[in-house]
Parts: sequence; C-alpha cells; structure tokens
Amino acid sequence: MSDQLDRDAAGSLVVGFTGTTAPDELRRAVAGGLGAVILFTRNVADADQVEALTATLRAERPDLIVAIDHEGGEFSHLAPANPWPLASPRLLGDLDDPELTRAAARDAAATLGALGIDLMLAPSVDVNSNPGNPIISTRSFGRTADVVSRHGVAFVQGVHDAGIAACPKHFPGHGDVAVDSHTDLPRVDRSVEEVSDVELAPFRATIAAGADVVMSAHIVFSAYDDQPATLSHRVLTGLLREELGFGGVITTDALEMQAITRHRSIEDAAVASIGAGADLAMIAVGTADPQALTARVADAVRTGTLPAERVADAATRVRALAASLRTRSRQPGLDGAPIREVAARVVARQSFPALGATPYVIDLTQGLHPAWNPYFSGLPEIFTRVAPGADGVVLRGEHHLAKSDESRDDAIAEAAQAAQGRALVIAIQDAIRTPWMRDALAHLVQGHPGDVFVLCTGIPEDRALVPEGVPSATTSGRNMIVLETIARELTRER
Repeated sequence: MSDQLDRDAAGSLVVGFTGTTAPDELRRAVAGGLGAVILFTRNVADADQVEALTATLRAERPDLIVAIDHEGGEFSHLAPANPWPLASPRLLGDLDDPELTRAAARDAAATLGALGIDLMLAPSVDVNSNPGNPIISTRSFGRTADVVSRHGVAFVQGVHDAGIAACPKHFPGHGDVAVDSHTDLPRVDRSVEEVSDVELAPFRATIAAGADVVMSAHIVFSAYDDQPATLSHRVLTGLLREELGFGGVITTDALEMQAITRHRSIEDAAVASIGAGADLAMIAVGTADPQALTARVADAVRTGTLPAERVADAATRVRALAASLRTRSRQPGLDGAPIREVAARVVARQSFPALGATPYVIDLTQGLHPAWNPYFSGLPEIFTRVAPGADGVVLRGEHHLAKSDESRDDAIAEAAQAAQGRALVIAIQDAIRTPWMRDALAHLVQGHPGDVFVLCTGIPEDRALVPEGVPSATTSGRNMIVLETIARELTRER
C-alpha cells in the first residue's frame, strides 16, 4: 500500500527544474513514478540538447510525459531549438483560415515530438472579451466564442495530426479579467448563463475534438464557487468532469503563481487541487522538490485529508495518457511553411510604404514577465538584421514624458531626438491598456516632421489609437518571421 501510494502521489505531479541536463534528484523522481516534467527556456540550449535531455529522462521511465508551454507569438521556450516559431493565436484567428491554423499547430507539434516532447500546453481557448486583459492579449484567438472555438478545434486537430497531446486552457476561461493571476487572484462575476455562452463554448468544442488534457485557471468564478477554479471541486469535478463530460487529464496551471500562494503554500495547494479533481498538480519553478511534494500528497492520504482513491484515479488517468501517447503515429512537420504563409498573408492584406533602408524604430512594448522571456530583444534587432542601416530603441515596461520643467533626459524625448531626419517606425503593443504608451505614441507622431509609420504588434484594437492620416498596420502578435517580412517591406527603397 505504501509503495503504491507513493507512486500514485508522484504520478499526480508535474514539476519543473533548473538546467539543461536532468538533475539526479529529478531522475530518481521519474524512476519513482513522477507523472510529468515541464520544460522552460531555462532548460533549452539547442535541439540536440533538448533531444538528449528528454531521452535521459525517459531512460529512467519510458512512460514519463514531457510537457512545454507552446502557444505562439513573442514568447517561445524553444527558440534556440526552433527556426520556425509559431504565429500568435490572435493572428491565426484574425486570418480566420482554420486549415492554416491546423497546419501551423501540426508544424509546431511535430517539432516538439521530434525533440521528445509529447504534451503541448496549448491552445489558449480563452475568449479575450476584455481588451484591457493584462495577461491573455494575443494568446487568445479572438474576442468571440465562435472564433476561439473554431480555431481552438483546428489547433487541437493539428497537434493530434503530429501525434502528441494538446491542452486547451485556462478553464473555465481567463479572457474577461482585469488582474494577472501571476500576481493576484482574479474574479469573474458573470452569471452561469453568460459563462456557458462565452467562456465554456471553446472548451466544449475542443473537448468534443478529443483534447487529451485541460488546464485549470486560478480564477474565482463567483457563480460557481468562492474558491479559485484550480481548487474548486464544483468547477473541476462538477462542471468540467461531470457537466462537460471531460474524461481526460485535468492539470492545474502553475501553483506557485500569486493567485494561489498569497493564500496558501504550494504544498497545500497541490493537495487541495488534487482533492478538487485535478490529475496533475503543476509546480513549475526550477526549485520544485518532487520528493518532498510526493511525500506531502502521500501524507495527506495517510492523515485522511485526501482520499486514496482520488489520488489513485489521478495517477491512473495520467498513466493512461502516457500509454496512449506511446502508441500514436507521428507525422513530420511542414518545415516552416505555415508561418511563412502567415507572414505573406499579413503583408498581402495591408499596405506598407517604402521608407528606405535607414528608418529609426521606436519599439514601445510591455515589460518583461516572470512567466516567460521574449526570444528576441525587440523590433530594432529585427530591422537591423534585414536593413543594417536601420537603428532604434526598445522602451519596455513604463516610460513617462518629462514635464516642461524637468530635465530632458527621459527616454521618450531621447528617442524622438534620435529619430530626427529619418523615417520613423513606431511599434506599440497593447497600448489600449497602457496609458504611458498611448501618451508616447501621440507625442512621437506629433513631434516628427518626416515619414511616420505605426506598427501595432499587440492586439489589433490598438489601431484605433493611431492618429488619423498616419499609415499603420497590425501584426496581432510579435512573431519573428512575420516581423522580418514586414521589416523587408518597410525598408525597401523609395
């Protein structure tokens, strides 16, 4: 009983780690029955290294599940190992060609499969109904349940085409929030009927399409419970498992996020989430201790806090998924054809003036986030790669215009001065929810006497902020291939 309990407890966990090789303690945990491992940027050096890492882990136990966040857009944990990064979901939704979305997902998933990764923690099927949402943005396919459902299904189908598992997230839906769950606990006060019509529709569709895994959200849905969904039996078991009929694996989002840890320990949250119905409790930090976490779950069973049958059921579902993944046939990728097609369509459907080979690029972008790292420094890097005479600056985070009685050493004023005498490209990212960026945009456009072009690299709703008469375009995300293609268009000779 004790040995089986320990293996079941380990089997209900997915953990992260630090480094590009598998630490000894992680290998022991895998041998002891650990359910899954999640990879991040910190674990990736290049393709050969990732392939060797996953092979080393599976040498300890072949049915280990290896997962990675891989949604598309500016952020890619696999950047050093993948020359054809996935387009942002919002861009795929805006192009609204489900077959292209399916091909893009298949291409990305085939890359993961070739590296030994078999669980793609995507797509995000949150309906981004609130443009001020601080965390979803272009991670969503769009602002309506219809668009998100259609492309969520296509994405899941593409991942399955490649022979690995997809994971719609963040259940019941992260699209209508004003708080980032990485930093605090969001709350949604929609009625049951509203949640059903909007948030749940894409989950119903992707579950019907055969999604293997669903990830929970750290959000209180007051119509159902006063606990965050991740810890709510009413939401995970009552709503997802029983009402929506999902029979696969339920994983939590990372339990170290402040929405959870402001109110309880990671260990207590792991126990509570499994009790609520999760099959995998995710602790994604590099310092995760799988042995200690396993012991905590097993102790909860021994003390009566957590039913043994619930832990056994969770581990059984995870093992069943792992067994299924080993029998699936895997198709090769499309060698970047989908993202090249996406980039071509972005250019074809919009107008880009010829600014010449020496523009100055001011990239107004969001601050770095604790959950990810962008795989390129910003638009000046992209432009100088295709046009060495270009130059520019990235203003990331928050910048304020200096008042008239202050010294003129603020970054916005310096950028405006550096752009004098050159064509100016201003990039904005989610300016609709970022006051300093809106102010900077207006100041830079008004103060530049030459050619100005505005590139909206976040949600396309930003285009409404561009002053009348100023040429602009949208990319609905910050994919490197798309941005390189646009940079070539803008830097062609007049």
